[in-house]
Amino acid sequence: MSEFDVIVVGSGVGGMTTAIVAAKQGLKVLVVEKTKFFGGTTAFSGGVAWIPNNHHMKSVGVDDSREKVVEYLRSVLGNHYEAAKIEAFVDNAPDMLRYMEANTALEFVPAATPDYEPQHGGASHYRGVLAREFDGRRLGKYFKALRRPRPELTVFDSMQVAGADIIPLRKAFRTVKGFVHTTKMVVRYAGQKLLHGRGTRLVSGNALAGRLLRSAIDAGVTLWSETPARRLIIEDGKVAGLVVVHDDRETTIRARHAVVMASGGFGANDEMRKQFMPLAEHHVSLQPESNVGDGVKMGVEAGGNLVTTNPSNGIFIPVSTSRLPDGSLAKFPHIMIDRYMPGSIAVDPSGKRFVNEADSYQNFVMKMQQLGLPNVHMIADRQFLRTYGMGLARPFPYPVRPWLDNGYLIEAPSIEALAGRIGVDAKTLEETVAKFNRHAVNGEDPDFARGVDAHSRFRGDQENKPNPSLAPILKPPFYAIVLIPGDLSSVAGLNTDEKARVLNKTGDVIRGLYAVGLDMNSMTRGLYPAGGSSLGPGLTFGYIAARDIASSAGRELQN
Repeated sequence: MSEFDVIVVGSGVGGMTTAIVAAKQGLKVLVVEKTKFFGGTTAFSGGVAWIPNNHHMKSVGVDDSREKVVEYLRSVLGNHYEAAKIEAFVDNAPDMLRYMEANTALEFVPAATPDYEPQHGGASHYRGVLAREFDGRRLGKYFKALRRPRPELTVFDSMQVAGADIIPLRKAFRTVKGFVHTTKMVVRYAGQKLLHGRGTRLVSGNALAGRLLRSAIDAGVTLWSETPARRLIIEDGKVAGLVVVHDDRETTIRARHAVVMASGGFGANDEMRKQFMPLAEHHVSLQPESNVGDGVKMGVEAGGNLVTTNPSNGIFIPVSTSRLPDGSLAKFPHIMIDRYMPGSIAVDPSGKRFVNEADSYQNFVMKMQQLGLPNVHMIADRQFLRTYGMGLARPFPYPVRPWLDNGYLIEAPSIEALAGRIGVDAKTLEETVAKFNRHAVNGEDPDFARGVDAHSRFRGDQENKPNPSLAPILKPPFYAIVLIPGDLSSVAGLNTDEKARVLNKTGDVIRGLYAVGLDMNSMTRGLYPAGGSSLGPGLTFGYIAARDIASSAGRELQN
């Protein structure tokens, strides 16, 4: 029978951080991963972690404080503000970031993104930090074991694209700078593909997952892939171990100090999604298919409480889908680029706008849920399509025809004809577009104030005047794609205290059991103050849990 000090279930940001920090304190740590790939949902993510009052902010001239962060979170969360848990995050997040950058392979750069609710007091920008790009070759034999990013967000099969690459790629055939940047990217990728079978330049969430994996290896964490967890072992009221399937046989592993649930939530579990997420019958998840709630189910079996009464039980995003020739379903998350750019709108089944299209992905879909909209259409013209792209239909020089042929992209010579193609009232759609155009040409949106707030202005095209987020829809042909509700992840999880210890239904600690990442109920109860509001708490509560476990084992945190 194997025995470890700490067993971690799952290899996303929360679980890996717990494992790394615990191992750095001299504890013997095992990570069990259900699939053959390490990285979890983190590997699919944008790689930004929301760490307010972080030390990188001063380098870009932005001052922050604990008081401003608490003011902002109190204002955004209202009655859902859980003081002990949130203030543990606020107090520990800056220290965690310094520790991880000083002691592991993690490196971050400041991200200029504004908070997602800039109308609230205490809001700021640069609270997010982005994982610095990473050379996958540094993982050695483990490179093949790192989960790849979503294929819809790569180019040429496996060339990863960072946010800073988007504008140069868009201008590859319009400016010398864009052409040079793009050529360098493609040539470098070709060499990587030839030598390694895939691109080795890792960016965004894949860079974060790669850096965490490298750090776990360096810290001496034992890593078992293709090892699903089955059930917890409980002795004398304390979690004492875990039963897993390893090397095709059921194995019992003892845990001297703790088992940590970090299996990534339940976004890929159709039954749980339908039970806890609105419009679930029209909904798709972007989580790995293995994220079906194993951790929360085992936690509940051990007496824990799965919290599902949050204002939101998921992080939602509009998604467009298309059936590919091989039968697989492509899922494109409209997280950035097209939806925020000037010259497009979204309309409901009546042909009317219903939202500030450049609002956060969470607010966009929650508005769909509030209105009971199973799908909406994104509308744009030819110039927009060839400049910015529309989901899977990428900008020039990519061909448009394949997406027209398979029905993903809908084309028409006029707004009236487009209305007929998408099944909305033609007069209503024509009036909607005409009204939008009258104001957009002057950079105004009296209906939804798009481009007024800091977030929608930041996400737009800064070269577009007078408003980065607004331009009229003028030049035929006109296009539409269907947007449906999707999720980046579930966030309903096990109820925990401020040390990430799982609590039973009466609020008492279940000894020896912790939950972090998406197995821990959302610190913000599913409300979404900023980009990275899952990764930031995932890192921080992983750090907090490891410190608490180390302390209970008589180890003091070594800086």
